[in-house]
Amino acid sequence: MPSPFVGTWRLVSQHSLYPDGTSKPSRGENPEGIIIYDAAGNMAVQLMRTDEQATEFTDLSELRTAMQGFLAYYGRYEVDENERIVRHRVIGSSYFGYRATTQVRHYEFSGDTLTLKAKSPFDDSTRLLVWRRVEGS
Repeated sequence: MPSPFVGTWRLVSQHSLYPDGTSKPSRGENPEGIIIYDAAGNMAVQLMRTDEQATEFTDLSELRTAMQGFLAYYGRYEVDENERIVRHRVIGSSYFGYRATTQVRHYEFSGDTLTLKAKSPFDDSTRLLVWRRVEGS
């Protein structure tokens, strides 16, 4: 049986969740994105801000741009079903600091929805990315 990750997913939302219970869009309102996982263990993701502040995030060498503006990376992935973690082993990235790193994401599936969670590199918030499977993938 193929992994439930395999396929193409479109970004529904991206928020930062804070310990006090507040939530804030971390890539602006209505961000766009796509993540692709294949059966051979390859993955690729692109995330982009689409609101009026998008033009403020043009320096790809800045972590601020990667986390709040535009980020793309590709590499290999592996799933730890016991811990409900997917590890993205980054090969190439628009943000140089992600190259040759492992990005750890906690995951949950619900129907055709995939939720990925990761600690923010800025503060004590958790990034929450909700993805919906592209029909036919």
